[in-house]
Amino acid sequence: MLDALERKGQVILHGPPGTGKTRLALGAALALDGRADVLGGDARQRAEAQAEMLHGDRVRMVTFHPSYGYEDFVEGFKPDLSATGPGLTLALTDGLFHDLCSRAAAHPDQTFLLVVDEINRGDLPRIFGELITLLELDKRNLPVALPVSKRRFSVPPNVRVIGTMNTADRSISHLDAAVRRRFAFLPVGPDPDAVSGTVGPLDLAAFFESLNTRITRHLDADHQIGHAYLLRDGEPIATEEDLAAAFHHEVIPLLEDYCLGRAELLHRILGRLVDAETGRPLLMPPQDLADALATEFTSGVPGPDA
Repeated sequence: MLDALERKGQVILHGPPGTGKTRLALGAALALDGRADVLGGDARQRAEAQAEMLHGDRVRMVTFHPSYGYEDFVEGFKPDLSATGPGLTLALTDGLFHDLCSRAAAHPDQTFLLVVDEINRGDLPRIFGELITLLELDKRNLPVALPVSKRRFSVPPNVRVIGTMNTADRSISHLDAAVRRRFAFLPVGPDPDAVSGTVGPLDLAAFFESLNTRITRHLDADHQIGHAYLLRDGEPIATEEDLAAAFHHEVIPLLEDYCLGRAELLHRILGRLVDAETGRPLLMPPQDLADALATEFTSGVPGPDA
C-alpha cells in the first residue's frame, strides 16, 4: 500500500465490511508519521499512538457522508460564531483539505496525509471540485484560482490521501470515472488466519471460510463477512457467549439486510440454522450454537447449497 501511495499519491482500500480497511489506513498513517514501531504492539499502545497522531499537524481523518460538501473540504462561507453583532455573519473558512495543504506547503520535507473513511458515501465530484485534477502527481504545485474566494491554490507534492470504501455498499464501478483514474485501488479481503481458533467443537476459521464461500456463491464476493466480526479486542472470539453475540447480533442482521427479505436466499446461506416454516434464523442458546454451526459448516455434511 505504501508503494502504491508513493507511486500514485492516492489509494482507495476496498472490500467487504469488517476486513480492517480503516485499521490498515491508520497503520499506514502511523508508518508515514514515523510510528511504525507501535504496529506490532498491543491494542492500547496502538490506540494511544493513533490518538496522538490525529491530534498532531501531519495527519487528518474524516468520514464522508451525503451532506459533506466542497465548503467543508476546500473553502466556503460559514457562520462566524465569534461575531457579536445582530443577525447572521458569514466568514470565508478554509476546509479540511485546504488547511492540510497549507501546512504541507510550509513543511515540504515532511509527508502530510488525509485518511477519508467511507469515501464512497460522499459526492466525490462535488467535494473535490476542481481539485480532482490537482491530485495527479505531475500536476502538484500547479496553481488554480478557487471559484469562491478567487485565491490561488495548489496541492503540494508531499500530500497523500488514503480512502476506504465498503464494496457491499457501492462497487468501484459506481465511482466517478475521473475519481477512479486518480486513485490506486487495493483490495482488502477477509482473512481466515485472523480468526484462527476454536469455540467448543467449532473451528472458527473453517466456519468463517465456509460461510463466505456460500455468501460468494449466492450473493457475490463484495458481500462476504469480514474477520472483524469474529474478533474481540483484536483476538479471535473464544467463548460460546461471544460467538452467540457476534452471530445473532451482527452477522445475521447483516445477512438479512443483504438478502432483502428473501427467505429462500437466507436459507441457502445459513442452511439448517433457518426455520423452514417461518424463514427466520433460529435463536438458540450459546452452548447449542457452536454445535449447530460446526454441524452445518464444518462437518463435511452437504448444506442446502450443495
